[in-house]
Amino acid sequence: MLLSVLDQAPTREGGAPGHAIREAIELAQHADALGFHRFWVAEHHAIGSVSISAPEVLIGLIGARAQRIRIGAGGMLLPNHRPIHVAEQFRLLEALHPGRVDLGIGRSEGALDPATVLAFGRPGDNAHGAGFEQQLDQLLAFGGVTPLPDDDPLAGARAAPTDVPLPPVFLLGSSRNSAQTAARKGLGYGFAAHTNPADAATALREYRDNFVPARPDDQPHAILALKVMVGEDDAHAAALAAPSHLGQVQARLGVNRPLMTVEAALAHAWTDEERAVEASHGDTSADVAGGPETARAQLEAAVAASGADEVVAITNTYDFDERRAAIARLGRLFA
Repeated sequence: MLLSVLDQAPTREGGAPGHAIREAIELAQHADALGFHRFWVAEHHAIGSVSISAPEVLIGLIGARAQRIRIGAGGMLLPNHRPIHVAEQFRLLEALHPGRVDLGIGRSEGALDPATVLAFGRPGDNAHGAGFEQQLDQLLAFGGVTPLPDDDPLAGARAAPTDVPLPPVFLLGSSRNSAQTAARKGLGYGFAAHTNPADAATALREYRDNFVPARPDDQPHAILALKVMVGEDDAHAAALAAPSHLGQVQARLGVNRPLMTVEAALAHAWTDEERAVEASHGDTSADVAGGPETARAQLEAAVAASGADEVVAITNTYDFDERRAAIARLGRLFA
């Protein structure tokens, strides 16, 4: 089983300014030493408990500090950006770190509040409509993967540096629709099972069954994104996962704050509003949380059900040392 890490750079109460970004670099070095396959960083905006807003900047620095592991975005939220600029950024990253960079592409807002979404000026049809497909086609064309039609006014545009290939592109999503798009365009695919557990296995299998290579050597590659917390035992894992779970519920209610301590999260008196949000948006059925034996069994079951080639783990908790230790326990499960 290929194991990778997706870092959202969780912030914590009492942390110094920028602590989560500095810890992301240290965690990448840690994952590199442990033998993980990839270290991806996410894009989010104005969410108090996670802090990476410009993955393309952080990836370059991580690539200089971590020597072996693949690095990339999980993902760049394409509707927030110009496709040609994304292609240029990742061709440049590929030039700096040849053969190690991945470009994961998402289409969500990466934000929960209307003002931040409005600030990006996203067109109305590019979250799940034709506008996103057009942006994706432009990105692939500017990067030299698949050309635009000759009569397209942008057909002659190329992203610099033109002598460097665009890194491997992965479409990221949480629906069967995104799986179909990835298959049709011959891209790698990552499914966010922590967002939509019910469709994970079906989407990944449909992606593989319907994959059409854009180039002769292209092969399907299915990634399953999961929240993973490997504790010393089951109770320890559940406790470590509590701050992140509560923080995500509160963020949907407009309460954007850093992660609280495990003790505070466990002692928190949940409001009726929080319980309602948890019921509608807090499905944890795909989450992996337990001691090593429990976590291993849960991971094996998730991969068997979905046919995934790889698992990318999101491991967020309050204390950074605990997070490092949880990642190390995860790395040892299949060593």
